[in-house]
Amino acid sequence: MYGSQIRSLALAGGVVLLLSACPIPILSGYEGDSRENVPATAPDTLRKGESSREDVLMQLGEPDAVALDESWMEFGSRYSLGGLFLFIPTWGGAGIVGTDRIRYRRLIIEFDQAGIISEVIMESTTCFENAAGVIADQPHGDAGVASKPCLDRLGHDIPEKYHLSDGRAL
Repeated sequence: MYGSQIRSLALAGGVVLLLSACPIPILSGYEGDSRENVPATAPDTLRKGESSREDVLMQLGEPDAVALDESWMEFGSRYSLGGLFLFIPTWGGAGIVGTDRIRYRRLIIEFDQAGIISEVIMESTTCFENAAGVIADQPHGDAGVASKPCLDRLGHDIPEKYHLSDGRAL
């Protein structure tokens, strides 16, 4: 009996929240600074033992991350599949909560000492990312929190994850 009252109260609270909020759809598309040329599979034109570092740069452009010794390069993209933010007005400010479904792709290319491709690693994952924030009527009133991305598009985790030489983000 007590559990059903709690569920009813939670449901009522959720309905009130939805009815008092202004929904803002998140449209699908690439993030503003995301590259759009990371394919779903490794390109056939980039061949292990044949293609050079210059071939990679000519086809994909400047990498998002590169090792200090140039032994690997990383190319990443972030594509929003859409989502929803709720803008919730309150007394003296407003709040915002939302979730967005994101598809990450990451192409990591390793090179041998001669600058020829020795390994091609393709990663792709889709996940939900959440955000919440407060917009108040005070000078320092806006604060937001977003969930951690499910894949680091800029490759900061590559040296540790793949035991490669240290890198730097570009």
